[in-house]
Amino acid sequence: MIITDYENSIRRIIIIALGFEDSVNYKISSARIEKWKEKREIEKKKYKGIMTETRLIYYSDFYDLKTIILKNWEKFKHVLNDKKRFEVFFSEIEKFRNSEAHGRTLTSNQIKLIEGITNDLKNLITLSHNRSKMIEDYFIEIIKVSDNLGNICYGSLNDPIVLRVDDVYEIIVEANDPKDREIEYEIAIFNTNFKITQVQNRFTFKVTNEIVGKKRQLSIRVKTPASEYNNSANMTLSLIVLPALN
Repeated sequence: MIITDYENSIRRIIIIALGFEDSVNYKISSARIEKWKEKREIEKKKYKGIMTETRLIYYSDFYDLKTIILKNWEKFKHVLNDKKRFEVFFSEIEKFRNSEAHGRTLTSNQIKLIEGITNDLKNLITLSHNRSKMIEDYFIEIIKVSDNLGNICYGSLNDPIVLRVDDVYEIIVEANDPKDREIEYEIAIFNTNFKITQVQNRFTFKVTNEIVGKKRQLSIRVKTPASEYNNSANMTLSLIVLPALN
């Protein structure tokens, strides 16, 4: 898990610098890109009907990440600062990753080193944000909302989401707090008693008669309860909730 945390922090940096669309020029071979697409398609078929990650970079191999960073260094140096330092730390993680892949248990000292390298990377991201002195560097934001119906929202949806009683609805809320504080997630439907508050960003619930309506509003809220100031963000999605089929 801690090595995965490092990998996904690298992917987060890549998305910030280059974007997440399939059309991004990562400066790697088309053959590698096709491999990623194949893995994404396999994942989609394997978990048919269940929400899976759609961003292509999450299907890259570990060594691809280093190639992308180095071939696009000009776009990453303001975050990572020192190329040699990045390469040394990446190689350390790669070594431990190979050990785990071959069934070798990591020692407590090795785990601490991995945690230190990962925290260092996260600090570099935070410091880069803080240097820009933008509002987004102090407040939480909702990055993306996706569901098991294939909807993906980065701000708003043009059309309402249609649900029916007895449907099982799953929604994932991706949020980022620049200071890495613990995030609390909440969804609620206006003018009903429906509300779920939790620390996990994946919600799953069965649609009931309570929320049937032609014009329902699903409120999505994220916040950091431990922050010393009000730090929250909201998004609203339109729903049409139909009665059960007779």
